[in-house]
Amino acid sequence: MNLDANSWSQLNDELHSMVKNFSDLVKASRIPDEYADELSSSKDTKGDLQEVLADKLLFSAYMCLHHISELKKAAALSDHTTQIANARAVKGAMQRADDTVTGQLAGIKAEAQELLGQLEESYYSSRHKGRPTESGVSEQLRELCSLALESASHRK
Repeated sequence: MNLDANSWSQLNDELHSMVKNFSDLVKASRIPDEYADELSSSKDTKGDLQEVLADKLLFSAYMCLHHISELKKAAALSDHTTQIANARAVKGAMQRADDTVTGQLAGIKAEAQELLGQLEESYYSSRHKGRPTESGVSEQLRELCSLALESASHRK
């Protein structure tokens, strides 16, 4: 809160400085050039007062924009309600993604257990001793074995 009050006071000071510099620039532009030449010690400084005041005005405006930017950042950081809502939304999305992945893994696990059960049944069955017969289960097992061999050869 102290940072906000400090930034507001700095912004107020910069705005006052900007108004003062602008009014000084207007006053300086009303002075005739020959009068300004009499005030200056050399002819090289013709119009320098206006340039200096214009630079001061631009610097004040820049500082005002800087303080406004700091205030906007502080306001965004102190908006806890929005931050909490955003955190809850992200947490909800992550939870939904986690639930989706968990569901997909459970489906893969169930399918793998079913195929393993079929493999065990085929292996331990007395009617499948020796060479596998041409059944649907043995065809699936043959495909699984060939895919496993292909993936093993690709890894090497």
